[in-house]
Amino acid sequence: HARLVAPPPARGTSRVPRAFRASRVPSRSERRATLARAASGDSADLDEDWVKSNEDAVRASPLVVGGVSVAALLLNRILSGVAPVADASSAQSRADVLCLGMAGTLVLTGLQWLALKQKPPTRVTLEGVAVPGPGGFVDPSLPLRAQEELRWVWDALSSATQCGSFAVVYKGRRVCQAGVAPRAAFGDADTTAAANSSDALHEALGSTRLIIGPICERCMKSGVSNYLANLALFPGRVEFQSYLPKNAQAVAVTPVGNEGVMVAASGTQRGFTPADQAWMAVLAEKLDATLSGEARA
Repeated sequence: HARLVAPPPARGTSRVPRAFRASRVPSRSERRATLARAASGDSADLDEDWVKSNEDAVRASPLVVGGVSVAALLLNRILSGVAPVADASSAQSRADVLCLGMAGTLVLTGLQWLALKQKPPTRVTLEGVAVPGPGGFVDPSLPLRAQEELRWVWDALSSATQCGSFAVVYKGRRVCQAGVAPRAAFGDADTTAAANSSDALHEALGSTRLIIGPICERCMKSGVSNYLANLALFPGRVEFQSYLPKNAQAVAVTPVGNEGVMVAASGTQRGFTPADQAWMAVLAEKLDATLSGEARA
């Protein structure tokens, strides 16, 4: 058998193969630092939670510290026996001026933090009638596979996001309506009398035509999603009131190919994150493949 001989190492390098070199044993201080870094994740989460729960106190802390510092400087000036007039040749006067400047900076910082306090987003309970059924209303004329996928999409959005109302329009007809819907979506049906009859409400939704507005049409033509984070600021919100709750705070419009659109509404301003919108685009693409495939078949 041929004997394999390793090439000689270059001059100035170690003769021990790299795979068999002993690693340096960390010292006790390095091990302690490693353990501290491993535990810092939990402590950082605790610190963040504490700051969130005591936000008002944290914002006011620079103002309090600055005010106490100014009072302490004045008291020290009075009790130290130094002349009240500032003298540039006096070390005490120069130190007081520097401390007064830092205290003033803290006071201004505290006032700015209190003035720029972020307003929490508006949260409301969507008004309307809850569409009965595990997946809401799904067009019964669709194939079974398409019906199951529409129900799955609604279940996924309602479980993982703040979506409270949902509608899908494909080829000019309503193929899905879930969550909370306005009474206008049921046409002339008596939603109060038929509240316990899911079949009656589904029949009313199926017989009522859903007309989309220019925002949805533009979304289908361009193929680009549209997110109305604060719906109350958009005059075009009236086009959604026929099939979404009137007090919806945020609406995400996602194209389903070139012939459909998926509309999701939330009762919270800025209720959909960028990750939610990206996920809606993936779901809409999957819906388009299912609905168009069933149509071709």
